[in-house]
Amino acid sequence: MVVEKTSDIQIFIFNISKIFTRGAIEFKFHKFNENLGGSFADVLRSFDDLVICMDEAHRYYAPASKKAINYLNPVLGLEYTATPKSTNKNIIYHYGLEDGAGKFLKIPVVMGRTNTAGYSDDDIEEMKLKDGIKLHERRKSIVCKYCIDNQLEQVKPIVLIACKDTTHARKIKEKIDSDAFFGGRYVGKVIEIDSSTSGAETEENIQKLLTIEKNTNPIEIVLHVYKLKEGWDVNNLFTIIPLNAAKSDILALQTIGRGLRLPFGEITGIEELDTLDIVAHDHYREIVDDIKNNPVFKKRNLDEEDIPNTKTVMVEPAVENQQISLFDEALCESKVKSYQDLNNENVVENLFAEYQKAFAKKVAPKKSESDSGQMSIFDYFANDDGKETSDGTASDYKMTQTSIGTDAVDTSFTVHQGDGSLQIDLQKSSGSKNVLPYAKQEFIKKVEELKKVAISVPKIGISYSSTIIFKPFTVKRNIMDFDVAASRIERYDAVNGRLLQVLDADALIVENPENMLAVSLLESIPEFSSDDAEFILDVVDQYLALIEGTDEVKKKIVRRYATVIVEDLRKQIYASKEESTEFVFNVQKDLIIFKSFAKNMKENGRLNFKKEVPDKKNIKQYLFEGYKKSYYAENAFDSDDERRLSVVLEEDSEVIRFIKPPLNQLGLFYKAAKQYNPDFLVETADKKYMIEVKAANQTDNEDVQEKAKAAIKWCECASQVDADGKTWEYRLVPGDKIIVGNTFKYVIGMAIPVVVDGE
Repeated sequence: MVVEKTSDIQIFIFNISKIFTRGAIEFKFHKFNENLGGSFADVLRSFDDLVICMDEAHRYYAPASKKAINYLNPVLGLEYTATPKSTNKNIIYHYGLEDGAGKFLKIPVVMGRTNTAGYSDDDIEEMKLKDGIKLHERRKSIVCKYCIDNQLEQVKPIVLIACKDTTHARKIKEKIDSDAFFGGRYVGKVIEIDSSTSGAETEENIQKLLTIEKNTNPIEIVLHVYKLKEGWDVNNLFTIIPLNAAKSDILALQTIGRGLRLPFGEITGIEELDTLDIVAHDHYREIVDDIKNNPVFKKRNLDEEDIPNTKTVMVEPAVENQQISLFDEALCESKVKSYQDLNNENVVENLFAEYQKAFAKKVAPKKSESDSGQMSIFDYFANDDGKETSDGTASDYKMTQTSIGTDAVDTSFTVHQGDGSLQIDLQKSSGSKNVLPYAKQEFIKKVEELKKVAISVPKIGISYSSTIIFKPFTVKRNIMDFDVAASRIERYDAVNGRLLQVLDADALIVENPENMLAVSLLESIPEFSSDDAEFILDVVDQYLALIEGTDEVKKKIVRRYATVIVEDLRKQIYASKEESTEFVFNVQKDLIIFKSFAKNMKENGRLNFKKEVPDKKNIKQYLFEGYKKSYYAENAFDSDDERRLSVVLEEDSEVIRFIKPPLNQLGLFYKAAKQYNPDFLVETADKKYMIEVKAANQTDNEDVQEKAKAAIKWCECASQVDADGKTWEYRLVPGDKIIVGNTFKYVIGMAIPVVVDGE
């Protein structure tokens, strides 16, 4: 099978989708050709010097592509991509945006408004659209003049708009493709590219997209939903309007890469022709402040950075992670409600029996019917006090386990009783490595360790039932000054760090201020219904009467400051409401046994809890050890304030024990069914406390207060059912009031009062 070579180098070009088969579909690439004596794929495979050049190489990592390439068996593969998937060092050549911007590529220009205070997200979106199109209009005239002056074929500038989803794209298309948008100037000049289009519509849009740079094609604006990040190469894209992205996405290479090509093949020296505008009103200041540190504009060598090594460790209580679920089940089955009940020997005996059952059910191998003559696993548990076995003989039980080298442990053990023995391999039977049952004395030891540090905590579920009445009130205007001055549009050279241009921006108005505020109020207050329409309109009318100026001024103010006005009114409405709330609770679990948790810590990141961390900002990378009263022998903290409180708890004689509960194990919920994890649970001789540590400037934060209110309700319920008969209390403690050497009582005495239900 031979293909005649007409030169030393032969080039074959084909689409990636054509080099592999799809089920029953076989493309010509793999079909037999009588002129070749085989398939074209087989011909290429026969070459001993085959080289495959892969454009957009990150797409070749799919299994089907890998299979096809492996079949061809090339001697060399060359990958070309702006977004490599491989992290190896086998890079022949690298050319970044920082190398080509202003030389062979357009300069990305970040655009933003200087003053967007008070505007809603929808308003900012509309401003981005209008400002982007306004600059597009201006650029069209500059491009047209340049083409005429240089006797060139007319170049048509293009706008790319990134939308959130297909619904959002349809909404934006309807807005632009209408008589109301720029006087109908873009009717029929916008297309939508997303996964929702199909059939003839898709083919029509593809053709428009492929020929978009031709002047015979009317399309100037392209809407896409994550469809044009790659493979769409045009020279005339001058404006990108991201309506879908956060700051980190706006400057993503795949986004701006669509518009970096030069329309005239070279830098012209005219700023408007050599730049790509990215309209970023909502993230403008963030991007400008952060631009020099962005890898798009600045090279970054990770090999030269001091990145600390970290490792993940499991933090366990007295009972090891592999056994704790067995303990948990045993506690539930034995109906133990307090760890102090474990001072009773009979309770411990019963608990051990339940532990045996749990182990046999979850870990030990099942006994087959043919083994009916053998003893069950229960017969082989430790029996140190010489009790008789089921066959009436005295037990000389012993369990042996063999160490294999220094790193491996044999997972099998042999139980001996009288003249019989049973070999059990727990790893083979359960898949659990190195899981062996506690002997009775070891079990008792674990119980003793656990009850010293474990606080008896029930798992409580709380539900609420509220009745709200809104009564008429006199509205106040708490916002004294409304800025109605027009904002400006700045064009900023992100590479060279200079302001290029300042333009006036059009002010937005709303035709019906009363209706806009009323609808926004209705949506912002979940307790409102259509029955409250008269009340809402009265509140809105009162507020509008307090705003000075003409109706036109009020239209501008409401459009711009609707969000803050509604928030002002919302606070007043809630302040005047009458609410009666009933809550009910149920004990979902009598006793929580807090389990192990994973912690990511730096190498050599274990410190004594009394030792201050030199780099307090990185305290989350450390584990602190040396505790005697703590449920966990090691604890992790979010702040040094928390660490200092742990020192106070450990040193105070009135504190019996404390727990720093791991995430999502307490089962305490607040608004929107979010879980709240308080910093500490503390037990003294007469009370139990739930404690939250917060920086002094965060204690009045709305979210902190919501958590505190939920915690207070939880404490009220827990106090009613506490198995030890102790009262639960909540404390919100400012971090700056925690001083090592002070007593626990003094620290909680500095707590911030939290008001619940007007109390």
